[in-house]
Amino acid sequence: MDIQPRASEHGSRRHHTHAEIGLARLAPLLASAKSGGITRRCQILTNHANLLSTVGRTIDAVAAWDAALEIIPGFAIARGNRGLGLRDYAGMLDDNRERAILALHAFDSFSSTIAEDAAFESSNLQGAIAYFAGQAAKLAGAVNIDAVRAMQNLDHGDEGWSKSERAYRRWCLEHRLFLCALNDLGPHLAAANDDLMLPPLAEKLNDRLDGHLPPPIIGFFNQMKQEYASARFMLFEGISSTQIHFSDRGVALTDTLDYPLYSLASERIRTAFRIAYSLLDKVAFLVNRYWDLGKDPDRISFKNVWMVEKKTRLLPQFEKLDNPPLRGLFWLSKELFDDQLKQTTAADARELHGIRNALEHTYLRVSDGWAKPFEINGENDGRFGIAIGSDELEAKAIRVMRMARSALFYVSLAIGVAEQRKRFANPGQLIGSMPLYRLDDKRKRRDPC
Repeated sequence: MDIQPRASEHGSRRHHTHAEIGLARLAPLLASAKSGGITRRCQILTNHANLLSTVGRTIDAVAAWDAALEIIPGFAIARGNRGLGLRDYAGMLDDNRERAILALHAFDSFSSTIAEDAAFESSNLQGAIAYFAGQAAKLAGAVNIDAVRAMQNLDHGDEGWSKSERAYRRWCLEHRLFLCALNDLGPHLAAANDDLMLPPLAEKLNDRLDGHLPPPIIGFFNQMKQEYASARFMLFEGISSTQIHFSDRGVALTDTLDYPLYSLASERIRTAFRIAYSLLDKVAFLVNRYWDLGKDPDRISFKNVWMVEKKTRLLPQFEKLDNPPLRGLFWLSKELFDDQLKQTTAADARELHGIRNALEHTYLRVSDGWAKPFEINGENDGRFGIAIGSDELEAKAIRVMRMARSALFYVSLAIGVAEQRKRFANPGQLIGSMPLYRLDDKRKRRDPC
């Protein structure tokens, strides 16, 4: 398999078509990756990561490169392409410290392609290695590598005040669920916070009657972050619970002889799944509002926000829009809803939409994970709900939480790209400012009065 540094193409319909073809061709290989040799598996994962990065899904690409490097830590081509991804990711961040740290790790990834432990799966990659070395040199010329290395201090952060809080924070870090870019570098304690914010926004005062207040999308983004953080904790509680909650005692239920799982813990997992999935539609609502698409807010969904009403073509606003993280959002939606891609490139996400519909509208029967779920009425085709094991539901809930996390990042980064273009397009424009401050944690409770 020929693995090369990924190209940095930007959004056109031709690019979308080529990316879709590439993902579809890679799909059978992804499906069989677990059964192949370790080098083959690393090649497949690296190519998959390269495609994800090319279509703007940088965060998901970093995770895929890391998966390849877990198999063969010295896999040089994955190291180098990971450096490209981290470099691009750093360039989209507003926070100076996080941008510098990601740039440092991009430099280290580039440099590691020529380290003694670097593993080469073929002899024709010297051109790529030279390219990565050149990228390292460019970064070293733009970033004070030694100074950033001295200040990054990734092992220092908020551990939590109690044993349970520390366990929760470790779990979030391990699953990369904190809304912090540093968590994409690994389970570093410095990433144990949710510091993702919208970038500074520029609006004309006459665009809104309430010009004395911040743009409403800031409050909406606050709401989405809080929903995400609360769902994440519900998921952790549901997965880690080992006790019968007092609210479950005395709730009379029938034993249906298929090892059913009914409990507050199970409902927390279900609820977390539903909230995380609903965030995708709310991200679409935000896209509609910010890019002024004019779609009916009551009919917006993560699937349809990109397309002309009742058509299969992109909205004109997106046709030639050069905004990589926004393109990443689009391709994230295709992974869920495109009939070809959702059944090929994302086997772990294939049933997410069906599970969500069962949770919201029909019957999701959850059995203890150790007991293979029986089929409902002899079938499990969705005609009377879906049967699933508790361990599988937990894994898919984590998966949809990670998708929601990626979506929140991509929409924030995409707005950042758009705002930067606004400033470049109007260099002499006089801009007033409305400073906004962090909401104090003490106010995050209901007033008892």
